[in-house]
Amino acid sequence: MERVVLRKFAKELMSTFKLQATEKKLDLDLIFDDDLPEVIRTDSHRLNQILKNLISNALKFTERGKVQVEIKKQNKDKILFSVIDSGIGIPEEKHSAIFEAFQQADGSTSRKYGGTGLGLSISRELAKLLGGEIFLKSKVNQGSTFSLSLPIETNEISISEKENEVFHNSVDSIQNEFINYPTLQDDRNQIGENDKVLLVIEDDLKFASVLIKQANEKGFKCISAATGEDGLILTRKYKPHAIILDLDLPGIKGQTVLNELKADQSIRHIPVHIVSANEYSLELIRGGAVEHIRKPIHKKELDEAFNRIENFINRKMKNLLIIEDDFNSRKMMLKLIGNGDVKCFEADSGKEALRVYAENHFDCIVLDIGLPDMSGFELIQEMEKIKNGRIPPIVIYTGKELTKEEDKELQKYSESIIIKGIKSEERLLDETALFLHRMINDLPEAKQNIINNLYDKDSVLFQKKILLVDDDMRNVFALSKILSEKGMNVLKAEDGNSALELLSKNEDVDLVLMDIMMPEMDGYETMKKIREISKYKNLTIIALTAKAMQNDRQKCIEAGANDYIPKPVDVERLFSLMRVWLSK
Repeated sequence: MERVVLRKFAKELMSTFKLQATEKKLDLDLIFDDDLPEVIRTDSHRLNQILKNLISNALKFTERGKVQVEIKKQNKDKILFSVIDSGIGIPEEKHSAIFEAFQQADGSTSRKYGGTGLGLSISRELAKLLGGEIFLKSKVNQGSTFSLSLPIETNEISISEKENEVFHNSVDSIQNEFINYPTLQDDRNQIGENDKVLLVIEDDLKFASVLIKQANEKGFKCISAATGEDGLILTRKYKPHAIILDLDLPGIKGQTVLNELKADQSIRHIPVHIVSANEYSLELIRGGAVEHIRKPIHKKELDEAFNRIENFINRKMKNLLIIEDDFNSRKMMLKLIGNGDVKCFEADSGKEALRVYAENHFDCIVLDIGLPDMSGFELIQEMEKIKNGRIPPIVIYTGKELTKEEDKELQKYSESIIIKGIKSEERLLDETALFLHRMINDLPEAKQNIINNLYDKDSVLFQKKILLVDDDMRNVFALSKILSEKGMNVLKAEDGNSALELLSKNEDVDLVLMDIMMPEMDGYETMKKIREISKYKNLTIIALTAKAMQNDRQKCIEAGANDYIPKPVDVERLFSLMRVWLSK
C-alpha cells in the first residue's frame, strides 16, 4: 500500500485520455469534491487499472456528448470515483451479466468498437482486492455511471483477506504475477514434467473458456492470460509448447506481443497461432506466427486448428526446401542450416521444386529467384495452386539486385528477403531458425554464437543514427538521453518539416522515432512524405502515439510506420522493438 495524492493522480490519469476524447469530439471533465482528503492509502497501480478501464469503456461507447469523472467522499471512511457517460446505456436486465464478459447493450455498437480494456470482470475483482466495489447505474439511451467505492485507508490485511477469497494467493504473488479472469480456471497448478502446455492469450472470457475446454479435451494443460503483458510474463515463466494469441488485446496489442516473443532468444521457438477477427496479415507470418485463423471460428475449424498445433509439437523433425540452381550455394546452405532437427530437401529448378513440394510437407522454403526454367514469381504462384494457397514461410535468398517492382511483388509472397552480402549467411540461419521454430540452445554451439552475435543487445543499437521527431521538448530530452546512453547518435526534430530537412542532410539515418500528434504537419503526414522519397522506402519508422484508439496501429502502418508504441513510452519495450527492426 502507498500514499496516493488524489488530485495529482487524477490529473495524470485524465491526461492519458485527452487526445482520444478530442478525436471523438467528446468533452472530458474532471470534478473534485471540496471536502476530499488530500491523500488516500491504496495500491495506485491497481486503482489506475480499474479507472483506466472504466474511462476507456465510456469513451468507446459514447458517440456524442461527454464523459465525466467525479471524485467525492461517499462517507467519512470511503471515497467514490464515478465515471459518467452519455453513451448508449445498458438495459437493467443486463447489468449483472456485463460483469461476466463486458458487452454494451447494442450488439452492433459492441462489434463496431471491439475490445473493452481489461474487462469489468477483472476490474470488479481488483476493486475487491482493494476493499472496494463497483456499482452501475444505467438506462438505455440515457448513458451509464460506473462508480468505484474505495476505503480512504486500505491496509495490507484487508487486501490479503480479499486476495485469499478471490485468487487464493499471497499479496506478493498478486503484485508480481499476472491478473487473469477470476472466474476462469486454468491448469497452471497441475502441470507435470511431461505435460503438453498451451498458453491462451485472449481477453474474451467466453472464447477463452472454449479454447481451454478444447485444449483439455485434446490432452493439453492450459494456462491463460487476459492481456498481452501477462501473456509475456507467463510465456517466460512456463515456457509453453504452443501459444494461441488474439490481436485485439487490452494494453499492448497482439502484434507487439508477437514481436516481443520472437525477439527473445529463449522463447522465440514457441509456435504462435493467431486467432483473431482481424483480416489475414502476411506481416504476422513474417513476424514468426505459424498461422492466422479468422474469427468467428466454428467447432470443426477449431478441431482442425488443435490438430495442427498437436502435429506441430509432436513432429520433432522440421522440413526445409532449398530451391537454388547453384550447386555450391546449395551445399553451403545445407551445411549452415542442416542439423539433427531439420531435414533439407534440394531442388535446382522450378520444375523439380514443384515436384518435391507436391510430395512433401514443408515448414519453410529458401528460394533463389534466379532459376533457369522459371522466375521465382511464377514458381510461387504455381505453388499456391498445389496446396490451396497454404504456402509455408518463404525466405528469398538471392544475389540479384532487385528492382523496385520486383521487391514490391516479392513482398506480397515472401516472409523475408535477404540479399547476399554482409552478414547474409548469418541472417539466413537466423531467419530459417525463426520460421522453423528451432530452439536456439539446441543448435551446435558455433551456430548458437552466430545467432547470438546478431542479437547482441548492445551491438545492434550501438552507433546507430536515430532521428527523433517530437514537438514536446521534455520527451525529446528524456528519450535522447536514454538513447545516447546505449551508444546511439540522436538527431532531433521538433516537427515534420524539420524531420524532412534533417533526413535530406543525413541519408544514413538507421531508424526514425515519430511522434504522431504534432502541430502543422502531424506524424501521419510526415511518414507519408518520407515514404514518397524512394531512398527511404525501407527506412524503419516506429510511431510514438499517446492515443488509445483501437485502430491506432493500423492507421500508423497505413501512413508508413513499420511499428508503433504507445506513450508514455516503456523504454525496455522500445529497445526491444528497435532491436527487432534494426536486426532485419
